[in-house]
This record gives sequence, structure tokens and C-alpha cells, in this order.
Amino acid sequence: MRLQVVIAASVLAVILIGLSTDVDGQSTRGVRRRNRFGRIGRTGRSRSRTRLRSGGGRGGRGGSSSCGENQRRKRGGRCVPKSQDPKGVPAKKGSMGPLPGAPNLNEITSIVTRWLDENAERIPNMVQLVFHSCVGGCDGCINTNSPSNKGLIGSYREVQALWKNEAKQGISLADFVVLLGTKAVEHGMRRNGGPGPRTVEFTTGRTSCRDPTNYLKVFNFPKGQNTDAIEFLMSHFGIPSRSLAVALMGAHSLGVCRTENSGFEGRWDNTPLTLDHSYYRSMLGTTWSITDAPGNEFTQWSANDGRMMLNADLHLQRDFAVNSRPSCGPISERCPENGNDVNFVRQFANNQQDWSFQFIRAFLIMVSKR
Repeated sequence: MRLQVVIAASVLAVILIGLSTDVDGQSTRGVRRRNRFGRIGRTGRSRSRTRLRSGGGRGGRGGSSSCGENQRRKRGGRCVPKSQDPKGVPAKKGSMGPLPGAPNLNEITSIVTRWLDENAERIPNMVQLVFHSCVGGCDGCINTNSPSNKGLIGSYREVQALWKNEAKQGISLADFVVLLGTKAVEHGMRRNGGPGPRTVEFTTGRTSCRDPTNYLKVFNFPKGQNTDAIEFLMSHFGIPSRSLAVALMGAHSLGVCRTENSGFEGRWDNTPLTLDHSYYRSMLGTTWSITDAPGNEFTQWSANDGRMMLNADLHLQRDFAVNSRPSCGPISERCPENGNDVNFVRQFANNQQDWSFQFIRAFLIMVSKR
């Protein structure tokens, strides 16, 4: 009799344990069953989250192993490209790559080419813009309050609009400005019809300034009235030799000086939309006269057909000092030759192909400055 009572009590205890309830009045047996599928109950939800984070669980919603090599996982399990920051906007560095669906480099290059083809006047402006934006590092930005950039304000606004509307999702502004300058160099060289290369290498990876619309950095630019342009190019851009720096000065075969922008007036040679060695030929083949610049207190060297040279230019051929006026004159023949650079001027005047290769080499050094 006593044994029967003990057995009965044991059976009753097992039944009570099996039917015990949690604080919500549900049996723990039921909680365990439903938690196994992550449907209800605190324990089940915790297990479900653990499986999601570790890559297990149902539905293929695993961890980082299910994302591609160039992807990362956002909160919630969605894979996004590594080129996006947590807010989903493009990374600042051009080397990080474009967003999915953004125009690729070939498409952007086509956009730039068509834009330059629409107006050849853009060629000299873009070459000047890339030069000015690379002083201090090629960040795609210029200080529009600087007098040195006065002639570039309209062009720079066009460039910003073109980048924003056509290319922003695929390339940094810094790279875009260099691409424009690179294609402008190619366009200018193709117009000369002479021997020499017609393509210029382009690479990405530059970082844009933080706010192109409010860029307040101030840099010193070479002044046309001074004679230190070669030293400036070598020190600021890392141009390794005087011959390459003299070659880079050949960019002055493009464009003209306008009184309203710089105070100087005139063109360097007779083909201001063509990038060639005419700059050097113009320098050597002319008797230059000192004249007062029409828009400032300085002087320039003028020919009788509208061409001109700045002190920075003619100092490649002639040796003179500058106070308020050149130390020799009033015509260039009365100034001695510049022993440092005149031989490079003659070399490039006589050989366009040689100059073209040297110019491109110096240009690529300049646009690689970070």
C-alpha cells in the first residue's frame, strides 16, 4: 500500500511538471515547440536572430558569406556595394568605383568628348582649369574669389553642372576635371595636323575637395610679369627637369590673354585653339617690343599683329631682370639669350613630335599630384 502511494505521487509530479506554465499562462512545452521555429516567445526570437547573424537558418538569409567580394552587409541582411557609405551615397575617392547603374568611364568619356566638340573655345579653358585645380593637389576645385581664377569662373560652373547632371554617380569631380583637361589636350593636338601622339593616358583615384561651391583655399600662381615660371612648375608639380618644364609652358599655344581677366591682352601665336609647337616658333621668329599692359601697371612684349609674350614667356629665350619694367629693351634683341632654357626653346620649335611627347610626359606628372 505504501509503495502504491509513492508511485502515484511520482506520476502526479511528472504530470504537473509537464503542464507547468510560464508567466503568460502558456505551457513551457508549447513555448519550446514554437520557439524551435522562431515564432513566439523570447527564447525563440533570440535564436532566430542568432541564426541570421551567423549565416545559418532558413531562407538563405545568411551572413557576410552570402555577399559578393565587393559587397558588404547592411543592418537587416541586405548586401550593398562597398563603394557606398552607410547612407548609400558614393564614396568620395574616385578609386572606390562608381555605384551600380552609374555611367562607366567609357560613357563619361563620350560625354566629355561631345561636350568639347560642341565648342572648340572650351579646349584652352579646360587645359587652364586642370592646371589651376592641380596647384595644391588635383582636387577638382578652384577658389572663384581668387583674381588668378577670374577668367575660369564661367567655365568652372559649366563643368560643375555637366559633372552633376551627367557623371556624378560614376566619377569624382577631381577625376572629372582631369579627364576634361586630358581630352582637351588630345583635341588641341589633333587640330595641329602635324606629327606626334594623339592620345593621353588617364587614370582615376583623386579625391575631390569637400565643398566645390565654397572653396576658400588660397594658392600662389605664377605671375605673368615675373620670370620664375619654370621654378614654379618644378617646385609645385614635381617636374623633374627644366626641359620638361619648358615643354609644359607650351600650353600657352592655346588661348589668349584678355584685359578684363588678367590685365594683359593678346595671343601667344596665331593658332590659339591648336596645341602645338607654334608657341616656340612664335617666340623665336619675332622682334618683341616692350609695351604697357592695357589693364594693369605692368608691361608685356608685343608684336605688331596682336601677338604678345609675357615676361614669364620671353624669359625662356632672353635673360633679363624685372623691377617695374624689364632690365633690357626696348626690343627683345637687346636682351642677351637665356643660357638655361633657350636651347630647349629651339629644340621644341624645330621638332613638334619631340615637344608633344615631352609635353604629355610633363602633363601626366602634373595631374598625378595629390
